[in-house]
Amino acid sequence: MIRPGRTPLHIQLADIIRSQIESGVFNAGDQLPTETELMKRHELSSSTVRQAVLALVGEGLLYRRAGKGTFVAKRHIGRDLLTFSGFSEEAEARGFRPGTRHVTVDWRPADASVATALDVPTDESVLTIERVRTIDDEVVAVETVSFVAAIGRHMEKLDLADTSFTKILEQHLGVSLARAKQEIRAGTARARLAKTLDVPSGTAVLQIDRIAFDATDQVIYFSSSSYRADRYIYTGWIERKSALIAEPRQLVSRMR
Repeated sequence: MIRPGRTPLHIQLADIIRSQIESGVFNAGDQLPTETELMKRHELSSSTVRQAVLALVGEGLLYRRAGKGTFVAKRHIGRDLLTFSGFSEEAEARGFRPGTRHVTVDWRPADASVATALDVPTDESVLTIERVRTIDDEVVAVETVSFVAAIGRHMEKLDLADTSFTKILEQHLGVSLARAKQEIRAGTARARLAKTLDVPSGTAVLQIDRIAFDATDQVIYFSSSSYRADRYIYTGWIERKSALIAEPRQLVSRMR
């Protein structure tokens, strides 16, 4: 129940709606009650209701469709920015069901970027696996992973459709994955990628490139993946290193 007090009324209403979404009263795709219905139900003004709804739209919990109403958005697929984990590992840890819609496995000559990442000569043959990844049966990413030949010869013999590459490397091939260099940048879905991700051409995507190393600092693979930016959110704690904090300047008075 909403009560006048220190907490603004629109924040109380936003908290109620957020709680209803989290508890399953409203599910992804459900239409929210109209502004008028929320006003009557909670005895609030139109401006208060509008403030609450806009706040939740800003959080990504709701979205509005012109002339049709306000709807519950799909839950973002969160990933930890500072943890080295695979697509399937991260999805399962957060309660999602990972999958693969399509997979292509072949040996390709390494182009300049792959050769640099894997530290091999340009045009050297490397095993390249492209997979269209899904979360709860919805396509959310296209990943292309290139393996050095020594690893690739083992990988190509395995079922690579719905299997976690991380599990294959660590549990079947005995590779001790230790660290990775990762780059995340803004990208654009051109025609072919847009069709695969089921988004309009020109839609923003998250482009994520990763070079993975084992415990001896040997390169194991290079991945270049495109993720739907509307479905993914990366989070991570960052700390301020005291050594980088400049010492406060001392005010010095001069004798004249």
